[in-house]
This record gives sequence, C-alpha cells and structure tokens, in this order.
Amino acid sequence: MSNQCFHANMEYTMPKVKKLTFAPFFLIFFIILLSQLSPILKSYDLIFSLSLNSLSQLITISILIMLSSFSFVLFAIIALDWKLILGVGGLAALAPFLFFGLSVGLVFGLGIFASLMLIFVTLENKMKSYLTFSPNTLLGPSIRHLASFLTVALALVYFLSVSRIISQSGFEIPDSLIDAALNITNQTGSNQTSPFAIPQTLQETANNLIKQTVKDQFQNFLKPYLSFIPAILALFLFLTLQGFTSLLNLLIYPLLWITFYILEKTGFIKFIEEMRPVKKMVA
Repeated sequence: MSNQCFHANMEYTMPKVKKLTFAPFFLIFFIILLSQLSPILKSYDLIFSLSLNSLSQLITISILIMLSSFSFVLFAIIALDWKLILGVGGLAALAPFLFFGLSVGLVFGLGIFASLMLIFVTLENKMKSYLTFSPNTLLGPSIRHLASFLTVALALVYFLSVSRIISQSGFEIPDSLIDAALNITNQTGSNQTSPFAIPQTLQETANNLIKQTVKDQFQNFLKPYLSFIPAILALFLFLTLQGFTSLLNLLIYPLLWITFYILEKTGFIKFIEEMRPVKKMVA
C-alpha cells in the first residue's frame, strides 16, 4: 500500500524562519479584521442598516475572518511547534487591546487565544494519525471551525458592547430603518393616481410625525424586553456573518489545492511515498 505523506522530520529540520512564513500573513489579516470591527462595536445601527455600504462592510469582515482562519491553519501546519504557536497566538490575543477598551479587549483576546489553541491541538492530532496527506480533508474542517470560533468570539464581544451602550443610552429604532419603510410607503402611494397632490413640505412634516410616533410606540413596546435586545442583536450578527463565511468557505478547497501545489513545486515542502505492509485473511 502506497501512501503520500508530509515529510515526517519536517518539524525538526525546517529552520525557524521558514516555519514562520505564514505567521505575518495571519497577523496582517487579523489586525485588518480588528480595525474593521471597531466601528461595529461602537453602535448597533449597522445591524439595522439596509444600505449597500453596510452590506459590503459585513462581507469584508467575513472575507477577513476566512483569510485569517486560512492563514493561521497554514502557519500551524507548517510550524507544528508549540512555542511558535503560543507566541503568534499570544500576539493575536494582545492585538484587540490596540482597538478596544480593556474589558472588551480582554474578553476578545481570551476568546481568540482559546480558539487558536484548540484548532492547533486538533491539527496536531491529525498530523500524528493521518495516512495520506490531503489538504482538503486535513485542513478544510479546521479552517471552517476556526472561522466559526472567531465569529462566536466577535458575537460575544458585540453582545457586551451593545449591552453597555443600551444600559447607558437606551435603545432606539434607528432612523435609517424607519426612513426606508417610509420611502417604500411613499413610493407605493405615488404610484397610485390621485386628483390631489400633497405638497412636499406637508409630506415631510407628515413623515416626521409618523417617524416619531413609530419610535414612541416601539420604545413602549420594547421597554420590558430591553435586557434581551443585546442577545438578539448578537445572535443576528452571528447568523449574518456565519452565512457569509459559509459561502466563502466554498473557496477554501481550491485555495488549499493551489497553495500546496505551489509549495510543493517551489520546494518549500516535499512529500514522500511510503510502502506499508497490508495484512489480509486468506481462506
């Protein structure tokens, strides 16, 4: 039986610098991700926004989550060294303090560090027990799981941030959501023929009155449930990002194939063929 294996002694013979090849990529993608998260944690308006700008922002965050997960798993599989993993994981855990407050940075950092270490443990176990090296089979699930762990950590931090905002300033339905509903209503009304034209100023006054009425009614309705709103918003953010990352994860497998094809052809890694005895029963 012939098996294609990752070089067994790679972790002992590969120079430290070579093992760290993918660490800068991970840290760069991750820091860019944190910079994109900063505006989200300061307000809950993005969740309610229906603009293309907000949609592109959520997609960008999902792409960065996927790239961060992809690059960390590549770094981990090449390094296979606990000292290097702990060092790079520690840097990633400290990075949130550059963008967020102490409490948020601490929770986010612990969540990130735990996620990275858990993924490396599973990768290390796979590398000790696999028979034939297949990037898609060995690394694909770890990349997807890490993306989910990072999304959960982000949702938890978002929950804490929104809870603090609501406790300090209360909760209001964003004007953008009400404006969008009024625009749809006005467009529907304008399509209907009417012998009377409503002046623009009167229409704006009516819209402002309706907006304030709707906000007051929502405020009264939501007042008994304010304590549940942060959890609902965090769940909505998690489901949104998880949906985007699930679609983006379809790109993982061609990316893994291309990456390891290039690494093998350039001599960065090598594979060996092993012949192992097979035990069969003969009647």
